[in-house]
Amino acid sequence: MSRQHILRLHWKLFFPLVGLLWLIIGITIFYFVSHEKQRQKENLENRLLNVNNTVVGAYERGVDLQKTVDFIRLFTNNTTLDPLRITVYDDDGVMIADNPEATIVLYDGDGKMKPELAALWDDCGNATVRDMAYDDKESMICSRESPDGRIHSFAALPYEGEVIDFLRIDPMVWIVVILLGLVSSVSAYFGVRALCRNVYTLRDFARAVSSDNLPDDIDSWQFSKDELGDVSRDLLALYREKIHAQQEKIYHERQIGMNISHELNTPVGIIKGYLDAVMNDADMPEETRRRFLRRAQQNTDRLTTLVGDVGMVMRLQENQGRVAVAPIDFHHMALRLAEDVRQGHMADGMEFDFEIPEKCVVLAHEPLLANALLNLVYNAAKHSGGTRMSLSWLREEDGRHFFAFADNGSGVDEEHIGRLFDLFYRVDPGRSRKSGGPGLGLPLVRRIITAMGGSITVENIPTGGLRFTFSLPAAH
Repeated sequence: MSRQHILRLHWKLFFPLVGLLWLIIGITIFYFVSHEKQRQKENLENRLLNVNNTVVGAYERGVDLQKTVDFIRLFTNNTTLDPLRITVYDDDGVMIADNPEATIVLYDGDGKMKPELAALWDDCGNATVRDMAYDDKESMICSRESPDGRIHSFAALPYEGEVIDFLRIDPMVWIVVILLGLVSSVSAYFGVRALCRNVYTLRDFARAVSSDNLPDDIDSWQFSKDELGDVSRDLLALYREKIHAQQEKIYHERQIGMNISHELNTPVGIIKGYLDAVMNDADMPEETRRRFLRRAQQNTDRLTTLVGDVGMVMRLQENQGRVAVAPIDFHHMALRLAEDVRQGHMADGMEFDFEIPEKCVVLAHEPLLANALLNLVYNAAKHSGGTRMSLSWLREEDGRHFFAFADNGSGVDEEHIGRLFDLFYRVDPGRSRKSGGPGLGLPLVRRIITAMGGSITVENIPTGGLRFTFSLPAAH
């Protein structure tokens, strides 16, 4: 595994993720801090408004305003409002109450009302609170006019001392922000690193699978317990199935090759033996010569049939199991088959009958279907040991016609049922010729039926014999 690639992908994912995390944390904290500062400022504004409301309330009750101002200053001493300034003017602009150490002066040296305070004076009926620079200090100033308009109360709170401390955010907030960011960054780092390792483990495994170059210790690979690990394990299972299928294919092809070679060598050897005997013995009696040549001819016919069957199997495999089909009247085909069996003495004395309804039309390749049916007849005649064979229609279902070909012979042992359609398989363990041909008939039947879009199965009949059930697509 390439550590350089892991780090490169790691950082490509890590930096955007950490940046996003810090951005979310920053926005969240910014909102919290802004909201908290605004809340605290509104708290101070409300307290300033209460100061002016207290002064106006005292005026309405006829309480001495200077005593009221002094009491308020005494009450707010050593509190957040400690730098509080209070000044009360009448409607002519004459100061009538004040805390002398911090007077809010309305007029400048030219006797004109200061512009920033003039705005508050004109709007003080609305109990306005504003931030403005006063006496070179940024201050929060609030004004309130009495209901009869006779007095104007001003309260100011410079942003200094206890006020600054009150509005300042607790340093613990920034410590928490930093810790939260660091924890998020570390978690993102290890999370991204683990993800990248899984990705590159999957990449290396996929490359090894695609190149058929898996290491010997593949079973020791530890895949992660997540979706990527599941994908890796699925790929490993598919790879093993692929290897198993390839090995099975190679073994199967080798067996087919050996069987073909064996089946070809036998008639070829017999033919060569008879011909050599005829050629090397000039004094051979004519009757013996004719008998040898007749046996050579019989084996030549056998060899021709074998080559033809093998060629047909190979062509079906090359066509990937599909052939061109057309509508065929199966009733007429069964009728012709019965006539051929009777006239050609193909059933070795067995009776052949059929029950196929008229207008039973299937989609099939006519020569191949005829070949498959003849192979079933030959198989029953040579191996069943029975006296009767039949071809019958069973039903139409899901767009298919189902048929049965059966005999009343002895059947086969159940251990052989599953392999009757295997190439070159013979029921007898010694593979002797007493069981008939080379073992291509039934495999060829299955390949023909499936190539036409049908299916075929075989089973022993409880009363004796074999029954082949096959289907073919219906043509409407």
